[in-house]
Amino acid sequence: MDKVGTSLLVPSVQELAKQPIIKVPEQYLHPNQDPPVISNTALPQVPVIDLNKLLSEDVTELEKLDQACKEWGFFQLINHGVNPSIVENMKKDIKEFLTLPMGEKKQFWQTPEELEGFGQLFVVSEDQKLEWADLFFINILPKNTRNPRLFPRFPQQLRDNLENYSSEVKKLCLTIIERMAIALKIEPNELVDYVFEDLCQSMRWNYYPPCPQPENVIGINPHSDAGALTILLQVNETEGLQIKKDGKWIPVKPLPNAFVVNVGDMLEILTNGIYRSIEHRATINSEKERISIATFHRPRGNREIGPTPSLVTSERAASFKRIVVADYYKAFFSRELQGKSCLDFVRIQNEIVPCVQELAKQPITKVPEQYLRPNIDPPLGSNTTSLPHVPIIDLNKLLSEDVIELEKLDHACKEWGFFQLINHGVNPSLVENMKRSVQEFFNLPMEEKKQFWSTPEDLEGFGHFLVDQKFDWIDPFTLNTLPLHIRNPRLFPRFPQPLRANLENYSLELGKLCITIIERMTIALKIEPKEVLELFENLCQAMRWNYYPPCPQPENVIGLDPHSDVGALTILLQINEIEGLQIKKDGKWIPVKSISNAFVINVGDTLEIITNGIYRSIEHRAIVNSKKERISIATFHRPQMNKVIGPTPSLVTAERPALFKQISAGDYFKLYFSRKPQEKQCLDSMRIKNDT
Repeated sequence: MDKVGTSLLVPSVQELAKQPIIKVPEQYLHPNQDPPVISNTALPQVPVIDLNKLLSEDVTELEKLDQACKEWGFFQLINHGVNPSIVENMKKDIKEFLTLPMGEKKQFWQTPEELEGFGQLFVVSEDQKLEWADLFFINILPKNTRNPRLFPRFPQQLRDNLENYSSEVKKLCLTIIERMAIALKIEPNELVDYVFEDLCQSMRWNYYPPCPQPENVIGINPHSDAGALTILLQVNETEGLQIKKDGKWIPVKPLPNAFVVNVGDMLEILTNGIYRSIEHRATINSEKERISIATFHRPRGNREIGPTPSLVTSERAASFKRIVVADYYKAFFSRELQGKSCLDFVRIQNEIVPCVQELAKQPITKVPEQYLRPNIDPPLGSNTTSLPHVPIIDLNKLLSEDVIELEKLDHACKEWGFFQLINHGVNPSLVENMKRSVQEFFNLPMEEKKQFWSTPEDLEGFGHFLVDQKFDWIDPFTLNTLPLHIRNPRLFPRFPQPLRANLENYSLELGKLCITIIERMTIALKIEPKEVLELFENLCQAMRWNYYPPCPQPENVIGLDPHSDVGALTILLQINEIEGLQIKKDGKWIPVKSISNAFVINVGDTLEIITNGIYRSIEHRAIVNSKKERISIATFHRPQMNKVIGPTPSLVTAERPALFKQISAGDYFKLYFSRKPQEKQCLDSMRIKNDT
């Protein structure tokens, strides 16, 4: 499989736990964890499946397997057929390897460029809470994916035992999947031959040191596994695995000589949601370490996965989109490990979020639960003395090469990431026509709007889709506008003619304005304009028309979650007089007071990458008003998807090394839209960490 991601380097928890600590360091504390079910209650038990009986075609055992995969997503497998001496040798070798002196372990540590080796996975931000674990992650099969830095350094005995164990567990995986296919009443070759031919296998060897505050740390965050099938071997007697069943955390008590087997996200996709990947986590013991070996199996990176055709029927429509395995893994490893958020990215949502504008027309006094956000950070109050203001830039002065105005632009992009642009040169009558057309479009009757609504296959249009998250108090309308060939044939011909003509003119004018602004930025940065402008040949442009209805509890909802924009440059037009945009400056939320006849401009993630972090994309959000709606038009500009973005060479120096990896614009957009927009998590996943 192609490289799927990196993780920030973190210290060894095992070494930390050897110190006489009484209080756990702050970055490891997770104080608000859900407690497990106490063992003196009637505890449900993970199902136990006997492979011998499955292979003898015992119908009852096959039904037990089917039920376990549907209801639990986990089972313990006994009589699995793997030679006990191979299992015991593997346990012994891994225990010895994980307890090597730190001096010897250093040769096996992760590097900033790869996930394999000692360390932790899914660390994408310096501010992120860490897990109480030392993990060793490694790719095993196919053999050409093995890491040449790590494998030759293993002790010979470990290498031999790893070879034997890997081969046996792979065979076991294929046997289990074949039995699952039989339980699902489909041809086994639908799964085994196509999807798992030359399967990929990787392992994570887990060392969870004891901790003096086990209730306040976590070994591994709640998550579901990305692959198809995981086979877990408990190395010592200390328990810690817990799975989420009916909203409660159930401890798993491993049986002697058994494997714990669980369904991963990819098998849930392949079975069209019939078999379920389940959230699980690892907890910590106060006195003893816990050691385990998780072996993950998945299709090759170039395979495309989706619901198996014979499991899609008129009664059970496809629940997931098709996706290339490598793309799914890139999305999975680009984020902090958390719940089933990655699987939700490929879920087809056949239920649309209700129209908030229609909801707000009802005489509601209490906002529905799914919109409530009770813990929103308040903005700086208008009575706060010396409220900072977003800088104002005059384009006329910039074009006349006014040095002071150029310095103001440079300072605004470095310190704020936002500015208001006056004398921008876009025809005022065109701007007013666009405002009026979009306002009229939002005020269309619901029946007329329905022809413009999003579909599960096409995210353009009105609305957004149900996901496992709180909703924003907004009706957005999203569409691609440039280049012309990407325009949506379902939407554009249906626009009323004044809107279509106004949109055409407005779109072209803003495309020109974007290029002009970026050119001035390059001059402020003292680099050749063509170094950057080449990326924006035939630029892509999209718009989001935002309608934020009034709300009776504005302090408890959010119009748009805190986020940074994925593209290069956003140009915002405020349509009416209601304010709501806020930006995060020095840790505080600053309201933006729009100026008449001005655009609000902001730097996006892509431009932060291109300028090597000199110009900054800034978190912003939208709040709502209790009495009046707010309407705005955000126009996003970005390079074409096949362009490779990275720090501009002349902005990389010995004093300022490259801060970001190179990535194609298309891959970066896939990462961004694979998650719920939240702060700057996607950009953080692209940072190069030069410290070890």
